[in-house]
Amino acid sequence: MKLDIKNVSKNFGTVEALKDVSMSFETGHIYALLGRNGAGKSTLMNIITKRIFQSSGNIYLDGEILESDECLSKIYLMSEANYFGNIRVSEAIKTTKLFDESFDDKEALSLSKSFKLEVSQRIPKLSTGYASIFKLIMALCSSSTFVLFDEPILGLDANHRSVFYKLLLSKFAQKNEEVCYIISTHLIEEVSGLIERAIIIKNGEIVVDGMVETLLKNALSVSGKLEDIKLACNRARILSIDTVGLVSSAVVIGEVIDNGNIEINSVDLQTLFIELTNEGGF
Repeated sequence: MKLDIKNVSKNFGTVEALKDVSMSFETGHIYALLGRNGAGKSTLMNIITKRIFQSSGNIYLDGEILESDECLSKIYLMSEANYFGNIRVSEAIKTTKLFDESFDDKEALSLSKSFKLEVSQRIPKLSTGYASIFKLIMALCSSSTFVLFDEPILGLDANHRSVFYKLLLSKFAQKNEEVCYIISTHLIEEVSGLIERAIIIKNGEIVVDGMVETLLKNALSVSGKLEDIKLACNRARILSIDTVGLVSSAVVIGEVIDNGNIEINSVDLQTLFIELTNEGGF
């Protein structure tokens, strides 16, 4: 199954939150939607799930415009907002089962116990961490094909984050071709080992969309004298150059010609993200 976002824009008054954005998501993959605060990630996720409406463009599910209840049931968004009101966790689980027969309520109760989430607690009374745990459980037990996680680990300690990542991978392994996970987060280093493809948004526009392995293969750190770096990187896109004394260091994307006077190293996804979303730029 395939979800296509085509030429989507969103305006809030004079503010253009998304600018002609296009991308695709397919089942059998885990994606990361990355961007700094205010980049447009949450806006896009809310548009996909019809919580808000785009100013222009369309969203398609297997070629059909995403608008019917049947199509929308294929998509689940875990976000910061509480849409259950002032009810208990146990009541939320039961209510969800009534509306979605395929929702795994037994697994939801089991995970609540594993996470030490008191199901008798009212949702608005949960701490930030346990509110996130509750939402994660509901998302992972959903029967939806496309599951969107908007800042899923907000308020979680290191142990609970680790448990979530393991659980997400376990769930994905069980369903694989039947599900697509899309994770929006600022903790890039933690999810870099989970995701296959990264989409980076800056100021409402896509700056990178590609397989993580390919992106990191083409991104390099080059050190040496400034003139040697510029000569070696004349076919590459230079994202940044920092100079301390006689030694410079650059982050580049593309072909680097080793002239014997430079040092070349790989970069991680977080470094690449920082350089691509740097407001100053090079």
